[in-house]
Amino acid sequence: MPSLIDIRRRIRAVKSTQQITKAMKMVAASRMRRAHERIVNARPFTKGMLRLMYSLAGRVDPSVHPLLAVRDVNAPDARILLIVVSGDKGLAGGFNSNVVKMASHFVIDRPGRHVTFTIVGRKARDFFRRRGVTIQAEHVGIFSHLSGKDARAVTAPAIDAFVSGQIDAVYIVYNEFKSVMTQRVVVDQLLPIAREEVDAAGRTVASTSSRAIGRS
Repeated sequence: MPSLIDIRRRIRAVKSTQQITKAMKMVAASRMRRAHERIVNARPFTKGMLRLMYSLAGRVDPSVHPLLAVRDVNAPDARILLIVVSGDKGLAGGFNSNVVKMASHFVIDRPGRHVTFTIVGRKARDFFRRRGVTIQAEHVGIFSHLSGKDARAVTAPAIDAFVSGQIDAVYIVYNEFKSVMTQRVVVDQLLPIAREEVDAAGRTVASTSSRAIGRS
């Protein structure tokens, strides 16, 4: 049976662990709050930028710019680049597993098409390495110092491959932030710029212009 001194020592050890855990919790909460604020503040800019891009694309002849080239992304022999964005660390519930599942289903649902990967995040990198897929590029450990330079490092090779005709389409799989506890896995077509999005933006702009003229 443990002595009184051993019991007191264990009590002190548990209290020390509690203090360390509390400090770690406070640091994590502070980081989460700052990340949440950055996401919320950037969202209006992102949506406005997309509306502007689709509006401009709708006013330009698709043959003028290579990124507007119309290609059959559903062709049986289409060459697709899939950008998969996951986290670098685990213990995040379904945050990483849902992304890799969606990416896996993306490939399964497109039999016969040649799909290559650009991986962002260690968890997706480790998963797909074990599956023997073709990984064109890896970007691991960038989230602690994320900047525009990192975004260009991911997207520039994809744009070059599309413009040169090496691939026919670029898609991205990622978690869309809804709240601290909720994320939605999204698959977006980046290239070629989806015509339905361009047409929808054009209708929105036309509707807004009509209302403005009616009020004047």
